[in-house]
Amino acid sequence: MNSTTILGIASDPGYATREVDTVSIPWGDARKHRQLLTTATGRDVALALPRGTFLSEGDVVADDGTTIVVVTRPPEDAVVVDFADNTGTDAVRRALILGYVLGNQHAPLDVSVDRMRTPLMTGPETAEQMLRDLHLVGRVDRVPLAARGWTNTSADHHHSHDHAHAHAHAHYHSHGHGHGHAH
Repeated sequence: MNSTTILGIASDPGYATREVDTVSIPWGDARKHRQLLTTATGRDVALALPRGTFLSEGDVVADDGTTIVVVTRPPEDAVVVDFADNTGTDAVRRALILGYVLGNQHAPLDVSVDRMRTPLMTGPETAEQMLRDLHLVGRVDRVPLAARGWTNTSADHHHSHDHAHAHAHAHYHSHGHGHGHAH
């Protein structure tokens, strides 16, 4: 099978009667616009997507009329910090310092309403020590990363999505000329 575009997302009603085959794409490969993949059932899928495409969890990359091929994210080693576990008068300060440290490493961040996840870019012991030093409750765990893309960081700055489905979000950045703006 060949794929030149993301056709939609698996939850789209038009795919409700289709069989589902999956292809596991780790976060580091989600931006590769040309790659040969093998699905869970052994089908080969050749991707030739537009540059800048980010493959998200649930994206449909192929449809033969009977079966759709859907992107899944495998669990990967990560540092996970649940916000509810980090309370107190200086919780925000500690989280900001963690953000500063990770930003200096150009680590991509996956931030949701209740947690932050980032790929493990050091040894587990080093990451756990960093959390202890910052007095943050967190853990090294195996979790899917960047299911819908990264939170906007210098490690993964992007504006457009070449998906057949819509994404709406604002992000803020500076172009280095004294002021920033939102998109």
